[in-house]
Amino acid sequence: MSHYSSILVGVDLHHGDRAASAEFGPETRAAIEQALELAAHSGGTVTFCSVLEISPQTVSLIERDHENLLKTVEDFASEVLDAEVSAANARGIAADKVIRFGAAWEELVKEVSENQHHVVVIGTRPRDATARLLFGSTAQKVIRLATCPVWIVKPDEVREIREIAVATDLGESSLPILHAGIEAARAWNARLYLLHILELDQLSYLLIAGVSEAEIAACQQRLRSEAEAALHAQLAQCDYRTLQQGVKIEIVLGSPDREIGRFITANEVDLLVIGTHGRRGLEAYLLGNTAERILPSIEASLLIIKPESQTSHGLN
Repeated sequence: MSHYSSILVGVDLHHGDRAASAEFGPETRAAIEQALELAAHSGGTVTFCSVLEISPQTVSLIERDHENLLKTVEDFASEVLDAEVSAANARGIAADKVIRFGAAWEELVKEVSENQHHVVVIGTRPRDATARLLFGSTAQKVIRLATCPVWIVKPDEVREIREIAVATDLGESSLPILHAGIEAARAWNARLYLLHILELDQLSYLLIAGVSEAEIAACQQRLRSEAEAALHAQLAQCDYRTLQQGVKIEIVLGSPDREIGRFITANEVDLLVIGTHGRRGLEAYLLGNTAERILPSIEASLLIIKPESQTSHGLN
């Protein structure tokens, strides 16, 4: 993970009706611990970022309050983050802090873009499906818009990383995803699964068209063989032979949204490395992508790799 030399971690200081609290929720603590562990493996610097979601009027009052002896929300947040910086330093990890005002997802995306962080780590919790559909979540919006990889952490899924899966669709942008998975497996000395979901729903229509089951089975076997050859070809372009725990190719039939989650659970995968498309605007909200759809239910942390066009140029 050597290229993750600048790690941004989102620190949610909101608690109940308080704009800033030293009492972190489990998702924030999990994100901090994962960011520090990532820094320890990469030799990177951690930036603790807290976004205070308060009104412009309150921000104005806070600015005026600096002239007084009263402690402001910003002052309090700064002290809380200073404690995290000191704790990181005590572990031999270089760290700093930043406080921003506004919507959490928007300010995290701006911070990534303005200061060229290499990865952003955020914690998340499962949400009601209806709320997720109507409003999205901070994690989903950061996934769509951040111009760097996004590491999504769930409190219940934070554990020692021993099994890593790379989900690939064999598209043009899949090779960087595989590189990221191999680098993570090397850093944590973990076993690596290279997972491809083979969608064959269209073959069922051939039965209606009068194609025999034997011909369909032969077609299915041909597609599987072609996918396996493509996976080996991708591996040949990567430095995977140095992985002590090895790489195992897995081809599963079905829908990615369903089968990735099943594979993660069955194989006790600790980290899923997956890509996301570069769609934006209404198209992104209507179509989403596999990474977003599996986020609420996946039993693992996720490292989401962005398309090169998005990481190089960002989203307007």
